[in-house]
Amino acid sequence: MIAFEDEAAKKDKAIVHHGSQKIIKVPEFGAGNIYNDYGQGFYLIRNKDLAGEWAVLSTARDGYINSYQLDYDDLSVLYLDREPFEVWVAVLMSNRRGDYSDVVQERAERFIAKYGKNFPSYDIIEGWRADDSYFTYVRDFLTISLSLEKLKESMKLGNLGTQICLKSEKSFAQIEWKSSDIALASRFYTDAKLRDDNARNAYRRLENKMSGTLIIDMVGRDV
Repeated sequence: MIAFEDEAAKKDKAIVHHGSQKIIKVPEFGAGNIYNDYGQGFYLIRNKDLAGEWAVLSTARDGYINSYQLDYDDLSVLYLDREPFEVWVAVLMSNRRGDYSDVVQERAERFIAKYGKNFPSYDIIEGWRADDSYFTYVRDFLTISLSLEKLKESMKLGNLGTQICLKSEKSFAQIEWKSSDIALASRFYTDAKLRDDNARNAYRRLENKMSGTLIIDMVGRDV
């Protein structure tokens, strides 16, 4: 996981990156998929190579790594890596969508109600990434096929890093485009697929997946 070195760095100007199929000089507030990890917003990462993987993964074509300077001054930030792991899971469940049975959906709603956090007032949300492959681990947790402890272990398998999601108009006003570099699919797509394949294989080899705390231990058994 990629983390800040110290508290002071979190309030300073940071160089961050966004992978895309196009050059984005002015990120648009109010755009983006509402079903992303932390809802609608503009997603960034500090690791430039991981941004390159973002840029090419969905198309297998060359893309762009857009680099920005983000001024944290006077912005409110929800650092999910400081919260209990259950809070991050609840935030993810509340934004991502799955095709669940009524029983499993009710189980998810009880979990969100118990562990979720109200965050509309935050300018920025920072926390672990969970792409589509990794969200299958959350589904396994919901369907009582994976314990909370094993879910936390699984989320570290691909080393996806920490993402930064701009949520407010104020945060969008404090980001400045610096450059855009070509992300070559010949390099980054291979890296991304290898990362995903290795994580999937490690997950399949994970032993005792139900050892630990199950979701029904946390929210009660189904009615």
